[in-house]
Amino acid sequence: MPVSYLCTHCGASHSEDAPVWRCECGGLLELAEPKAFAALDIDADEPGLWRYAAALPAVPGRDRLRLGETMTPLFQNQRLQAWLKLDYLFPTGSYKDRGSAVLLSKLRTQGIREAIEDSSGNAGASIAAYCAAGDIVCSIFVSARTSPAKLAQIKAYGARLLLIDGDRSAVAAAAVEASSRMFYASHNWHPAFLAGVSSLGFELWEQFGYESPDAIVVPCGQGGLVLGVARAFQALELAGSISRVPRIFAVQAAAFPAIAEAFAGQLLSPRPTQHGTTVAEGIACRLPVRGAAVLRAVRWSDGKAICVTEHEIELALAELLGCGHYVEPTSATALAGLRKLTASGDVDPVGRNVVVLTGSGLKAPAAIGEIMDRLPAHTPRTIPLRT
Repeated sequence: MPVSYLCTHCGASHSEDAPVWRCECGGLLELAEPKAFAALDIDADEPGLWRYAAALPAVPGRDRLRLGETMTPLFQNQRLQAWLKLDYLFPTGSYKDRGSAVLLSKLRTQGIREAIEDSSGNAGASIAAYCAAGDIVCSIFVSARTSPAKLAQIKAYGARLLLIDGDRSAVAAAAVEASSRMFYASHNWHPAFLAGVSSLGFELWEQFGYESPDAIVVPCGQGGLVLGVARAFQALELAGSISRVPRIFAVQAAAFPAIAEAFAGQLLSPRPTQHGTTVAEGIACRLPVRGAAVLRAVRWSDGKAICVTEHEIELALAELLGCGHYVEPTSATALAGLRKLTASGDVDPVGRNVVVLTGSGLKAPAAIGEIMDRLPAHTPRTIPLRT
């Protein structure tokens, strides 16, 4: 039986084989409870995320869209005292390829040949790329303030680019309005995208020798990474494949702390929140669509939601660049969060702590240059060779 999508508002269920992105009542759709997943369920013939197909929405092998994505490296960086998960090495330069590969593959099997998406940049580029691979006509709504490098990448895949004046909320509203004419392949609304993101959790489990890391620290805007990782470890826990679940830490920019403030206030759902702007444009989110679920996932794992300042993000970015990891500022929020968590005693600095690096620095070269110009004292410097 296909997995059902469940409406969080009216409780109705929908087959995953139906081309829907939300309930008829307007409610948000969630994936049904995960099925138990064990090592024997891995398809060893698959090199990447499709090796976990038993835990993903059903897509026949011949219909799975691929761009050469494989399991991303997990690298222990002694200088940073962290395990780095290099998701910025995916084909389009961000972890969003996990969700896009599964979502667009599923939509293609349902006969969808024209789709729209709204994005701060990375998701739009990823959706556009997999639409190109699947011969799906694609339109992407983005803010006119989006990084030029991300806009160029979206256009390069052949997508129609629609620039919207206003913030991220205005962009989403424009896409929802257009969804009456074209299918809304939303990375925030469609459950299949989150199912694809769960592959991150399964990979970490496999890379750590079928064990859990101690902590997983991720940037958090809408919270898709939190939900994906939690879903994977819930499936592993059901199968008895792990002895404990990892603690999941959601790190937000202080300018957009809706999840962190709700967590600190012991709220069940976040409230719309904004305190300025951030260099971490990928997590500039006033009100996450799945905020209540993100809070539940963090609490389920005995994790925490915190925020970091712009200066802390910039210092963490300088650290990563100094170790050779050219990532965008959004990625650096995770390392900044780990620094804060170890300083507060929430995380053991010598534990197996994973920092997920979500997006390539090639997405935001201008922003990175400006940050490094502001931090001359902290800019990594090479050690002169002795002669």
